[in-house]
Amino acid sequence: MPDAPVVARIDLLASVLARTADVVAGVRPEQLDRPTPCEAYDVRGLLQHLIGWQQVMAAALADAPLPFADGSPTYVASADLEGDLRAGSASLLAALRSYGPDEVVLPYRGVTPVDVMLLEQIAEAALHTWDLARGLGRPFDLAADELAAAHEGLDLMLQESFAAAGFKDAPSMVPGDGGLARLLARSGRNPAWYPQTE
Repeated sequence: MPDAPVVARIDLLASVLARTADVVAGVRPEQLDRPTPCEAYDVRGLLQHLIGWQQVMAAALADAPLPFADGSPTYVASADLEGDLRAGSASLLAALRSYGPDEVVLPYRGVTPVDVMLLEQIAEAALHTWDLARGLGRPFDLAADELAAAHEGLDLMLQESFAAAGFKDAPSMVPGDGGLARLLARSGRNPAWYPQTE
């Protein structure tokens, strides 16, 4: 079983993932094609991305075959993306809560401290939940402890080998406080992004 600091981080991830579920609750089929601030994905694609990586992480923690093809998760959307997201989140959290070692072998990086994985997952979930919220026109915010962990996770991700491909450069003027706008700007996002209207 994980030690107390790791359990606390798992609880933070669970809290952020619950916010993700809230943001997409009741999403309608016609909303899935909406753009998001994450330019590579519309709402449907971003949900598939999140669910696919949740399945990959859960499989890695369980030392099970990875759902991977061509370097990407092979999640295929069902008719119930909302249900798939809840199931993917629950599977990842259950795998984390039952995992004992301090390290896990991840497909994109190899041996990784579980605490690093957790912080990066918190940042990833926070950023993509904001993407979904903006795409769907729904509110989103983070509690202070969630935001602090997301900043730590983003610090780690920006040092990873995949950072250049995964993040745009931060704008020259980044908000000075530790708030959500600063997290977004540090990730290369525009905190003022909204879908363009006709």
